[in-house]
Formats: sequence, structure tokens, C-alpha cells
Amino acid sequence: MKKLLLAALLPLAAFGQAGYNGPGRYEIMSNVSRKVLDLDRNDQRTIIQYDSRGTDNQTWDIQDAGGGFVILRNGMNGNALTQTRNNNSEPVSAQPPNNSDAQRWRIESGNNGSVIIVNASGKALDIPNGSTNNGVKINTYDRNNEVNQQWSLRMVSGNFNQQNNNNRGNRQGNNRYDNNNNRNNDSDNNNRLPPKNNGNGAGAGNQRKYFDQNANMWKLDGDGVCFYNEPQFHGDAFCVLSGDQRRRLSNDWNNRFTSIRFFGRASRVEVFDQEDLRGRTEAITRDVPNMRNLNRGDWNNRISSFRVN
Repeated sequence: MKKLLLAALLPLAAFGQAGYNGPGRYEIMSNVSRKVLDLDRNDQRTIIQYDSRGTDNQTWDIQDAGGGFVILRNGMNGNALTQTRNNNSEPVSAQPPNNSDAQRWRIESGNNGSVIIVNASGKALDIPNGSTNNGVKINTYDRNNEVNQQWSLRMVSGNFNQQNNNNRGNRQGNNRYDNNNNRNNDSDNNNRLPPKNNGNGAGAGNQRKYFDQNANMWKLDGDGVCFYNEPQFHGDAFCVLSGDQRRRLSNDWNNRFTSIRFFGRASRVEVFDQEDLRGRTEAITRDVPNMRNLNRGDWNNRISSFRVN
């Protein structure tokens, strides 16, 4: 009886530790590498660590699974963090939720105010050899409380409605993997979306664009950037994948960009104040909530062409 009571209380001890405040959507950062838990967009199954980009594939919905356990579902596709084998140094993966023990985790208190994420098997989520490199695959290892098993959590979206949690899978509000109608739902927004052809022969914008109701903003499924017509990534968005460019913008979008946000592995966008990639230019490598605040001056509503890397 005492053992059962202790097991039930373990996850409770982690509340308030390293930013963990119960079920919700979190970014999960390694205390040793300062990189975050990331679902590789290439195969959408491999779990790696990567520099924080604020993208959906780097967010995790922590949901009550009963008995003191939680499941962690990726914010991009809803796949659950899964222990592949109960051996040391076995990489974890993201797989469709199946209620198995391999997908059941405890959020336990660690050293220095951290949390340890422990599978039902007793193995802990672990950075191999404490590596600080991008792209390193995350594995599980015997719980040892060392820094490569210590994590900090940052809530990026509100708590779940526990009364309507039905099998621990549904949350308050909609999310992309709960409501596929949000994805590329341009038909409901014809008054605000740019035309399908912007006249430059390079194809339409808004590729793989979808609206995240939790964040109340447009986002991009893939590597690229979204340009918004309001500050702080609000309003309508023109989204383009990495490797693309726009030499001319339609009248609906020319000189109308007010903020920029990066998604996935996109790392750089060059903006120009004239068509055909000419005129004054600036290279942007980070999210810009307000184009008035760039290093080389005010770019608010002054972009006429661009290319994305």
C-alpha cells in the first residue's frame, strides 16, 4: 500500500519544478545542451534535440494517462513519445497513441529544480553522452539523476480541460491533429487570403499553411517562413517554404508585411524593397514580431520581393 501511495505521489512532486504545471502544451529543454526535444520533420518519427525555433514539432502536449502517468504527444502530428525497447541507449520515437506502457511517462522531480522524464519501464529520457550537438537522437537510460537526464519545461499553451479529457486524448480547444479541417482551410477565409497565383510564375504562396486555434495564428507545416500583415504574428499570413522566392508580389501583399516567423529548419530570409530582388536589402535570421525594429531600420510594409533559405 505504501509503495502504491508513493508511486501515485511521485509525479505530483514535480509540479512547479522546472516550469511543469500539470497537463498542457510545453517546450521541453535539456539542461545540459539547452536544446529542445524535437520531432524530425523528415520522417516524423525520430526524436532529436535541436535549437529552439518555436515550431509545432518542438512542442509536446502532456496529457494525463491515469495512475500518475502522462503521455507526451507532439504538437505537429499528435504522435506520442514512445520507448522503442527496454534497453539502455535505445532511441525513443514518435508513434501513434496506443495506450501501451511504452508511451506512459512520469514527470518526476530531479536535481537543481529540474524534472526527470521516466518511462513506465523505469528508464529515463536521456541525452547520449551529454552531447550538445543538434540532431542527436534522444534515448532512454537507467535513471541516474545526472544532468543529461534533467529537463526544463516551458508552457506554451493553456491547461487541458480534465473533465472532458476522454481517454486522455482530447483537450480544451482544437489543435491541428484533433481537427483536420483546420489544415489548409483556405475556403473559409477567401476574403483575407492572397490569390492562388501571385503573377511571378513561382506558384502560389501559403503552401501547407494552417491555422492553430490554440495559438490564434497562422503557421506553416514544414521548413519556411510566414509573413504576417499585423505585428506579433497576427492577422493574415503569406507562407513560403525554404528554397522558394518571390520576385514580385500581388497587390494584396506588396509592401504589406509587418512581422515574420520562422518554421522548421528555415534559417534565413533575404528581403528587398524593390521587385526582382533589387534595391535595399536585409538578411533576417530570427523571428521578427515587428518589422519596425530590424537592425538596419524600419521594414514595416516595405518588402516587395524576397527569397527563403
